Amino acid sequence: TANRRLSIAAMSHNTISSPIFKADLHCHSYFSGRAKHMRLIGARDCYSPPRDVYLTARRRGMNLVTITDHDSIDGCRQLLDEMGNLPDFVIGEEVTTFVPEFGDSIHIAVYGITEAHHSDLQHLAGNASELVAYLRQHQILFALNHFFHDFRHHRRLGEYLHTMAHLFGVVEVQNGAMQAEHNEMVTEVLEFLSQQGKRFSSIAGSDAHTLRRIGTTYTASFARTREEFLGDIRNGRTFVGGRHATHLAIALDIYGVVLRYYPNVLTNRKEFGFWERLKNIALSLGCSPFLFIPYVIALKHARRERQHLAHLRQALSRLYPGERTSPAT
Repeated sequence: TANRRLSIAAMSHNTISSPIFKADLHCHSYFSGRAKHMRLIGARDCYSPPRDVYLTARRRGMNLVTITDHDSIDGCRQLLDEMGNLPDFVIGEEVTTFVPEFGDSIHIAVYGITEAHHSDLQHLAGNASELVAYLRQHQILFALNHFFHDFRHHRRLGEYLHTMAHLFGVVEVQNGAMQAEHNEMVTEVLEFLSQQGKRFSSIAGSDAHTLRRIGTTYTASFARTREEFLGDIRNGRTFVGGRHATHLAIALDIYGVVLRYYPNVLTNRKEFGFWERLKNIALSLGCSPFLFIPYVIALKHARRERQHLAHLRQALSRLYPGERTSPAT
């Protein structure tokens, strides 16, 4: 198939001298904005310093490192300011853009951009088609992240697949923050579309918001250099490996963010004004007896995701009758 998988058990995370060239192409740092599910207390989406993201990825065997913060390259800039030019690093970003036809947003990973590109992309983010046209014009490597994450128009699945196939030639087929069922469905859909003559390249990343999961899901090829690796992505010569998410992994990520939030709100005078800091401290103390809630949130998220995937599978079976549309075993 177009998407070759390599088990995490078959590869070492502990050596950088591996003949296989690896990169976690989806991870976040302190500069990834605010967490949507914790807006009340003003918590960040991630508290990992960019330098720690880079060093952790290298220590876990990633030959190339990137940071894909939400609509920001500030983490990449800080890392390069601190450590100088890094031949094993590429500036990345996860751009949130809007698809007017469906009234939904999607996330596009971009790699190898400049500050001028970043500024232009933010201005174009209101329309995915215009943004993709810009990326193609400037020959910027880009990919669709977590294919079905925000899509809820099950009856319009055929239109959605046609639109995404038109816009993207590189797709994240394994996201370490998504359940195996989601990732397997993405692979199945790309196989169906490939049978219709559409060609895709595959990437993967941990989507880590804490240091704990960085490098545990990755893209790989038999490249020898950064340039060869990026070329392999463009030309469909990559394979993916690593972990999928479980409700426990999601809960641990939430706890990881929460536990970094407390010292941040207590000590970071630059991020919060006096009264805002006082309010957040009071809210945090008030919520402390309910620290079991992130685990409940993770369980509910996993359940909702399975229900969403079940609806998608029904729609997919109508589009491709006779094809395999049950969970892979």
